[in-house]
Amino acid sequence: GRMEYLLPALIVVASAVSAEETVRVHCTTTKGGIDIDVHPEWAPLGAAQYLELVKRGHYDNIGLCRVNGDIVQFGEDWADRKGPSVEIRHRQIQDDPKPPGQVANKMMLKRGQMSYAGGGANTRSASIFFTVKPNPYLGREPWEVPFAEVVPPGMDVVDSFYAGYGDFPIFKCANCNAPDVSRYWLEGNSYLKREFPNLDYMVECRIVEKTKAADITSSHTEQGMPKAPREMEKEVDSNQGIGHACFGFAGFLAASWIMSLLSSGR
Repeated sequence: GRMEYLLPALIVVASAVSAEETVRVHCTTTKGGIDIDVHPEWAPLGAAQYLELVKRGHYDNIGLCRVNGDIVQFGEDWADRKGPSVEIRHRQIQDDPKPPGQVANKMMLKRGQMSYAGGGANTRSASIFFTVKPNPYLGREPWEVPFAEVVPPGMDVVDSFYAGYGDFPIFKCANCNAPDVSRYWLEGNSYLKREFPNLDYMVECRIVEKTKAADITSSHTEQGMPKAPREMEKEVDSNQGIGHACFGFAGFLAASWIMSLLSSGR
């Protein structure tokens, strides 16, 4: 009957609403608390994967294994770990398109933005990083799409993470003395605590609130995506990006269709 026609449209409307919500996550670390704002309008697939992993406790009690001056990478864990996150920790998702702000910034990630680490197209799973020192190469890979940003003054905490172990040994550099992720997978946090006593940890991450993207404070957006190019601003609010235009227009069409069906009595 009427509902089988209405259901797809209602799904579109729900998607349009959820795409406008910024989700606040609070993480406690061994150096203090960090607030993170997750932006589905930047990278809907990446944001959804991260939030699901947070809900399942994946980023609790996780070592910050790679602190190399440019990024702080974490999310790798161990084989015999228990808990609901193990069911999805290796689930690989498709790459999100680069959002307009990243394109306008010559593909570079900005300081404080978060992205997935990856090993090729469509390999994003659970390993993520904070951008500490932007550079022209960080953001060019297809999986390096921002899905969240650290809320000031949270980068003060990120900057304080112990960086003495540097990069992963696989890169074979002078300061490549970070944990071996293959051993971490086999031995867990006991390996980290035994051989890397100064390492910092993500202690716990929890979703705390949702807010409309337009309500984000000016101090917050200073770290955010650059405004869309001028020609895009004619079509979409610069605080929301082109993703909102797509979802918003689809939502408008769907809502109009619903009203026409209801008024016609079909």
